[in-house]
Amino acid sequence: VEGFVRWNFERKADLLGDISATAARGKPLRLFSMYTGWGTAEMVASAVSRVFKSLKGTGETLQVEFAWMCESNLDKCRYLAEAFKEVQHIFTDASEVASGCAWEYRSGRRLLVPMDCPVLKDLDGGFVGYPCVDLSSLNTGPGQFKDSSTATGKGYANMLQVVDKCGRLAFLGVENSGNMWHKRREDHFERPIDIQDMAFRERGFLASSHRVSAHEFGPPQSRNRSWSLYLRKTSSRTGPGGLEAEVALSNTFLSFRCEVVPLANVLAAKGPRRLPSEKVQKPRGEGGAKWSRQFAELAKRLGEEQLDFKVREVLSMDLPLTLREIHVVALAAYELQARNVDVWKEPVVIQVDAWRIAPCVIPKGKYIVTGPTWRLMDKQEKCFLQGVGPEEISAYRMEQLLTETQLNDMAAELFTAQICLAAFLSFLVCWNPGAVPDTEIAEQTA
Repeated sequence: VEGFVRWNFERKADLLGDISATAARGKPLRLFSMYTGWGTAEMVASAVSRVFKSLKGTGETLQVEFAWMCESNLDKCRYLAEAFKEVQHIFTDASEVASGCAWEYRSGRRLLVPMDCPVLKDLDGGFVGYPCVDLSSLNTGPGQFKDSSTATGKGYANMLQVVDKCGRLAFLGVENSGNMWHKRREDHFERPIDIQDMAFRERGFLASSHRVSAHEFGPPQSRNRSWSLYLRKTSSRTGPGGLEAEVALSNTFLSFRCEVVPLANVLAAKGPRRLPSEKVQKPRGEGGAKWSRQFAELAKRLGEEQLDFKVREVLSMDLPLTLREIHVVALAAYELQARNVDVWKEPVVIQVDAWRIAPCVIPKGKYIVTGPTWRLMDKQEKCFLQGVGPEEISAYRMEQLLTETQLNDMAAELFTAQICLAAFLSFLVCWNPGAVPDTEIAEQTA
């Protein structure tokens, strides 16, 4: 993360000057995060602060502090409490956070959530990655986007409640599934992203939303995600509002795109190996009905002979895969070869989702590296796919504090560091930290 921050500062000569106004205001930039994985937003903000200080060379610093984090997974809470000791509070329930009083992990007490209160200090910005499960095309019973009885609808409502309680909030970065951009029957053929953007515009924010792939920002990861940048109109350097200001914010964000890092730069020269912790599992019986149906679909699509041939090829690689995983990888190899990609010669990372080729992780965080010999990616390689390098793995004690399964899960989180970095730098460039907050304007008008 820090290396990529430094690279962006070096290639964009005006970046240091643009951020200096934020640094010169003399008080820390106060942020929060909700459901952003294993501390990705915190890693990014800390890296920007360190690099700014080292490059500025005048004693000027960009002070950044995270007032609080919210994460419902207790394994993640345990890790975050150890790895990010400087974060003041870790709350465990987003609905409680939205109400203003929530259970705090470290103290084991219900505390007031620092949002918009003179005593508890104001928040300047934040990052949110609320659940996307109800937007998934694999979900058999998707609900309406704003239906608060679903995980996605509840996460969306909680986010807006937090924004409404933070009258001085200047910016918010929001990540979700690429399916936010699909018209859905459940939402009267409106796109969820349009619903979300409109909600923020009604609250006085500029809206800049993008359907992006992480490989546009550095790592060789290509799953489409939705990233939205919301900047309060009265706090914007790009103008008082309207389309022109939103275009300027969008152009700033997209200016951080770069060429994809070659896969050869990521992969180490290693032979095939079986991890000691991995065991070949037998296919489930009654519980495997869903996958049995998908196997039948694969056979129908390829034909029994072709599918059996591909399965035998994958089996010959002697990888620790379940029967379902073997069939999915076999289909991936078939479709890649149909695109003139020779997986028996070229190094390709196969990450699969259900029966389709899709760059996300299959159970246990298994990423398959093809070529003359096939193998599983190691932990550091997988972390790099999410923009987390050896420096962060060491600094945040990932290998010491996380099990292999948890580290795999962290690497599989789609809250990718480089896109988060692009959003954070865009906010710093376009934000006018000296602007009068909306709440003060309202008080003066009254």
